Amino acid sequence: MNTQTVLLTILILFALLFITVLQPTFNKQRNINKPTQANADNLKKHVYEIVEKFPERSYENYEELNQTAHYIHSEFGKHTQSVAFEPFKVRDFLGANYKVEDFANSEYIEYQNVVATFKGTQAKADEVVVVGAHYDTYAGHTGANDNTSAVAALIELARLLSLHPPKSNVLLVAYCLEEPPFFGTHQMGSFHHAQKLKLSGKKVKLAVVMDMIGYYSSEWGSQKYPLSIMKLFYPDKANYISIVSNLSLHNIAYTRMVKNTFKRSSNLPVYSINAPIIIQGIDFSDHRNYWKFDYPAVMITDTAFYRSENYHTPNDTPDTLNYDNMAKVTDGIYELIKEL
Repeated sequence: MNTQTVLLTILILFALLFITVLQPTFNKQRNINKPTQANADNLKKHVYEIVEKFPERSYENYEELNQTAHYIHSEFGKHTQSVAFEPFKVRDFLGANYKVEDFANSEYIEYQNVVATFKGTQAKADEVVVVGAHYDTYAGHTGANDNTSAVAALIELARLLSLHPPKSNVLLVAYCLEEPPFFGTHQMGSFHHAQKLKLSGKKVKLAVVMDMIGYYSSEWGSQKYPLSIMKLFYPDKANYISIVSNLSLHNIAYTRMVKNTFKRSSNLPVYSINAPIIIQGIDFSDHRNYWKFDYPAVMITDTAFYRSENYHTPNDTPDTLNYDNMAKVTDGIYELIKEL
């Protein structure tokens, strides 16, 4: 190869990498603020109610987790008659220094997901769209953003779907056991849900997982990234929502679709990334478990610890959230559901 051919090859590869990872689109971002279909006051109400009534939703506080599940079930039930608990059993967590005999003698504990079903007007019987978010919190913290913000959005989506039925069958799922020590194991509630869908022969058109959608900042330097080079392509201000997925072909295509829908939906800036899971954060939520069963899945997130110092601390409180932006995110997902 001559020098020109080498340079051209490098440029083509860089362009392909740029397009694949960043998903630039020709659709313009809506630049006019418009009234949201999702109600910001409803979102705020649910966040405050859950945080105040059930402030310690770690895996160790079984009773409070159970009460939270019943609250979500009750709220879903206001908008659909098809609501169910989805129980699953896991072994009691023993810590890092357990002995073999401890594990053998440990008890199974039953936790539960909560699933609301909305029947589609043009749906295939064996195909569903999943929208999910976990309701447990880390280490007993109240977790207003992580992940009560997304649970509030699930409940508000239930209200919107009851008013305007979707084309596809839609499952709204509140998961238990996303947080450590169960994160990354087959004991996560989302793993049990995805596995159940696979075993029942269900096709998942798309799984959309929300994890932290409420924290924003317009200060310079408020947004961080796992790789320094990303600062060349992504904003310095934490004033956008992000769509995250891996490099599978169907997830690349769906990321682009979701991004375009969000851009049309509101004036909240939206960025995306499709990258391997060696990049920290790419698989850091329940969407990872749908990938395990070869279902397409994306995560909607405000980027968590890459922008908020409140992450996994007692400072993750309701007063730190932007409920208007949460309503815009909820609108984006609602518009996406209508397209699927």
